[in-house]
Amino acid sequence: MAVVFSRISDFFTRRVLARLLSTFLCCLVLVIKSLSRLGGHNAFLLLTLKELVFSAQETLAQHLEATILNVMGAFFGIGLSTLARYIASLQPDHSTASRSIPAVFLLFVTFVGVCCPLLLCRHPLNVL
Repeated sequence: MAVVFSRISDFFTRRVLARLLSTFLCCLVLVIKSLSRLGGHNAFLLLTLKELVFSAQETLAQHLEATILNVMGAFFGIGLSTLARYIASLQPDHSTASRSIPAVFLLFVTFVGVCCPLLLCRHPLNVL
């Protein structure tokens, strides 16, 4: 029984608890009606903003690096999504091409989003 508790306490480090608490607080803000009105129709973006800017890192340098990489990745994803919407709008409405173009771009953005962190030299699953 002591082994189980030691493994659980190894998992719940301060970083993990900080991420869980901040995610819980953001979800609470989204669920409580009087607080979610402050965000208007875009209140659901609060969790995205939390993940992009307020990641729990050990040092300031790691925090700045993660913030810059996350914001650059978000702009890249938004740009590709906008390009996909534009190319799909050139096709006839409700055609196969107009529906498959955003799907292909979404798969590409997802693939890039998964593979790019693996190329960082400090990532535990570094492929280089």
